[in-house]
Amino acid sequence: MKFGYALWTFAIVQELIVRRFKVKLSEVSVGCVMKRLGFSARRPLYRAWEQDPALAQSRQDQEYPKIAACAKKEKALIFFVDESGIHSDHHAGTTWAPIGQTPVVKATGARFGFNMLPAVNASGQQTSCITLF
Repeated sequence: MKFGYALWTFAIVQELIVRRFKVKLSEVSVGCVMKRLGFSARRPLYRAWEQDPALAQSRQDQEYPKIAACAKKEKALIFFVDESGIHSDHHAGTTWAPIGQTPVVKATGARFGFNMLPAVNASGQQTSCITLF
């Protein structure tokens, strides 16, 4: 819809309704309509837009069987890994405050993070590596 945001808020849906139907609803009314239509506020999952599903499928269908055969021959295990990072200063939640007064949360300036490299194989065996930074 050519909005400059990735998340659909009541304000954005409200603007869409104005653009499409020339009707101005309050954000509360937008919330009621969204609920009646079967929508609820959800924290989204993020996926890389660079993903190539055809390439992933070809690797699964063509390359993985070769790797699996080699691992079987070598009596080796195959593990699948996915790196994640967590930062101590990440703020995902919201809070309430009087209109026009932005709430301030006091926090230390000392920040830290972790990089995690968990791995699992097809049998469900797990391992992980965590590094501090």
